[in-house]
Amino acid sequence: MRIDRYELYDVIASGGMATVHLGRLLGPAGFGRTVAIKRLHPHLAKEAEFVTMLTDEARVAARIGHPNIVPTLDIVASQGELFLVMEYVPGLTLAALMKNAAREGERVPVPIACAIMAGVLRGLDAAHEARDESSRPLEVVHRDVSPQNILVGTDGVARLLDFGIAKAVGRLHTTRDGQLKGKVGYMAPEQLSARAVDRRTDIYAASVVLWEVLTGERLFDGDDAGAIFGSVLQKMVPAPSTKVAEVPAAVDMAVLSGLEREPSRRFARAREMATAIENGAPLARASEIAEWVAQMGEKELAERANVVAGIGRPGAVATARAQVQDSSAGILMAVGEATAAPRSRRRALWIVAAAVLSISAGGVVALQRRAARSVDVAAPLTQVPTTVTAGTSAPAALPGADPAAIATPRPAEAADPLPTSPSPGKTSAAGRTNPAARAPASKSRAAKAAACDPPFTIDDQGHKHYKVDCL
Repeated sequence: MRIDRYELYDVIASGGMATVHLGRLLGPAGFGRTVAIKRLHPHLAKEAEFVTMLTDEARVAARIGHPNIVPTLDIVASQGELFLVMEYVPGLTLAALMKNAAREGERVPVPIACAIMAGVLRGLDAAHEARDESSRPLEVVHRDVSPQNILVGTDGVARLLDFGIAKAVGRLHTTRDGQLKGKVGYMAPEQLSARAVDRRTDIYAASVVLWEVLTGERLFDGDDAGAIFGSVLQKMVPAPSTKVAEVPAAVDMAVLSGLEREPSRRFARAREMATAIENGAPLARASEIAEWVAQMGEKELAERANVVAGIGRPGAVATARAQVQDSSAGILMAVGEATAAPRSRRRALWIVAAAVLSISAGGVVALQRRAARSVDVAAPLTQVPTTVTAGTSAPAALPGADPAAIATPRPAEAADPLPTSPSPGKTSAAGRTNPAARAPASKSRAAKAAACDPPFTIDDQGHKHYKVDCL
C-alpha cells in the first residue's frame, strides 16, 4: 500500500489499537530507508477518539529525544487514515525474548536483565523530563511500561516504545473517568484505584518488569483481571534473590523500593533507580546483549532480515521515479535507473548526470541547445542542485557507482579547472571527455538540429527524457 512518500509491507506487531508494519521511505534517485509504520485497526480508523490518540502519541513522542526511546519520524494522513512513522529498529520485544528463553529452559542472565532495565529507566527519565516548544514541562507519564513495550535491538540497546496512552499536558484526548489504561499486572496501586498518576507510577511498572526479568516468573498473576487486581493491592512481594541467588542485594533493594505501594516511598526519579542498579550490579556490555538477542531470536530475526532485504531491492527505484514530477527531471530519473541499464546506456547516463552537476559557479546555469531548465524535485523531496560551489567540481561517475557520490564535491585545492564553454571533442584537465564530443562527427548542424526538435522523448507514463546528443 502506498501512502504519500511511504510504502507499507508486512505486519511486524499488532495490539488492541493498531498494527505496526514494515515500511519504506522512498526518495529520488533510488534513495530509500526502512521504517516502522503504525496503523490504526480499520474498525478504529474512523473513530475520532482513536485518531486523536494517535495524533497525541506522535506529538508527545516527537518531543522526546533519547537513545532509549524509539524515535518518531513523521505522521501522515492518507486515504482517510493516519499513520505514525517511526524509526525501524531490528530486534525483538523483551516479552518475546523472555518467552524464547523460557522455551529453552533459561532465564535472562542477571547482568543482561539489569543493563536492559537500567537503559529503560534512563529512557523513562527523559520522557518524564520532556518539555514543549515553550520549554514547559509536558509531565509525561507513559502508563504502559511492560515487556511488550520494550524493544531490545540487535545493537544491544533497549528502547521504550508506544506512547499511545501516555498522559501529558496538552494532549487533545483525555481519559474518561474510571477508565483504566495499561496492562493490569504492571499497574501501580494508585493507577488501579483511579487516583492521580505521576512519574513514580512508571517507576513502579518498570520495577515489576525488572522483578520478572530477573526471576523468569510473573509477579502478579491470576485467572482474571479481578484476581490480578487483588494481588497487586495485597501480595507480599519477595526479593528477587529469593528466586535467583545471583541477584545482588543492591538490586533487591532497588526493586523493592520501586515496588512500594505508597508512591512517596519509591524513587523520586527513574534515573535514581537506574543509578542504583548500575552501582549495585555487574552490567553486560551492549555487545554482550546483542549476542544474547541474536541467540534468543535467531529464527525471528533471520525471517525479518529477509523481508527487509526484499523491500530494499531494485523495485523501489521504479517507485521512486513516480516521485519526480517536473518533466525536466528526466535526467534524475535516468540516474536512478542507471544500475539496471545496459553498460553502454549507463555510461551515457552517468556522463549526462556529471555534466549537469559539473557546471561552474561562474554564472553558467543553462544547458545548451534548448534543454535548459532547472531540475526540481517536488516537495518534500530534496532538490538536486544545478550549480556547484565555487572552487569545487563533481567527480566523474563510473558505471554502477552510487548516484549519491556524483554530488559530493572535492575540496577547493583539489578541484579541476572547468572551462565555461568546452569545445567539442576536447578533454578537460581531469581527462573527462565533453559529452558533446560523443556526437558523430559526420552529423551536420542542420541534421542535428532536426533530430533535436524536440530535444526529448516522452515515455508511456508521460515523463520527458532528454536526448543525450541534444544536451
